Amino acid sequence: MLKQTERLKVIYDFLKHTAADASTILEHLKQKEAEISLRQLQRDLVEVEKVFLQPNEQLVATVVGYRKKIWKISAVDGKKELTQESINLLYLSLLTSPNLLKEQKKLHFDLFQEVLETTLQQSNKAILNEDKQQLINTHFYEITKDVIFNQNIDDIIWAIIHKKHIQITELIDDYTVDNYVFKTDKIDFAPVFIVYHRGTFLVSGVENHQKEVVIYEIGQLKKIQILDKGYNYEVLSKKIKIEMANRFGITKNINNEVYNIKIEFTSVTGALVSKYFWHHSQHFEKKNGNQIMTMRCGINRELLGWIFQWMYNIRIIEPTVLLEYYDKTLDEMLANRKKTKALVYRNIFEPK
Repeated sequence: MLKQTERLKVIYDFLKHTAADASTILEHLKQKEAEISLRQLQRDLVEVEKVFLQPNEQLVATVVGYRKKIWKISAVDGKKELTQESINLLYLSLLTSPNLLKEQKKLHFDLFQEVLETTLQQSNKAILNEDKQQLINTHFYEITKDVIFNQNIDDIIWAIIHKKHIQITELIDDYTVDNYVFKTDKIDFAPVFIVYHRGTFLVSGVENHQKEVVIYEIGQLKKIQILDKGYNYEVLSKKIKIEMANRFGITKNINNEVYNIKIEFTSVTGALVSKYFWHHSQHFEKKNGNQIMTMRCGINRELLGWIFQWMYNIRIIEPTVLLEYYDKTLDEMLANRKKTKALVYRNIFEPK
């Protein structure tokens, strides 16, 4: 059990990063082995305000819904200079916003733009013209209009903030090999992270029955329901981060093995590939004019698709199992050239 000062510090740190009601704070304390009563929490909040708040901070309590109080530690407004660098960064951030948000959350996006423009107009700094014609986003590889995403995203974020399970009652399509059978019964799922990857939003979490890390594209979750059952964020987030570190991208690995991957790129292609981030373990080294890329990760569908992206300017050196999947994929592609062969969905990475 934590001492009072340690417990107060836990509350302070939590409310600096999260707006939370009493039940959420108490659950967080329980996970930190500092379980207390509601009455003690009320006394602790007073002490946090007295002892831990900095001169530029305030503990704000907001009433929402039916007499439900939310606490958050916020910075007290102070005058800060808006630099040209800050303005440029804001515009570049807006430029990277995907159409999925701009199209389906237009009213909110317009409000954000209006507030931003009002602030910028009060400065004497240079801003872009009204039509933002100097900014171009190709939106290549982005998912566009998705009704299911629009229905689900706010509920999923709410569940993550409040560390609540959701129940998936209808799941469609196959995006990450976590839904290879397409149809399923009810799934009890703890959503932990929103992941933005290759132009789309996904949710990663832990499936309650098998305790497996799974990742779903949000548009796959055709029907969901928020449950009143909570989860331990520290435990599940650690589990997910370890699993994600062993994947190339986000699709499920063929097994639990982590391999030493070694790939050779031609000089020109290698110079391009080495400028990008692909995996935290990646390393590039020049050899005989070409680039040798090494990394440690699992083998999955996304890795094979990425390798084929570089066509004839790449060569797999090791491991053997990756070469076998490469050859098997080539055989499937060549078989598709036969007009007598029906073109149907295939996924050689599905669990058998």
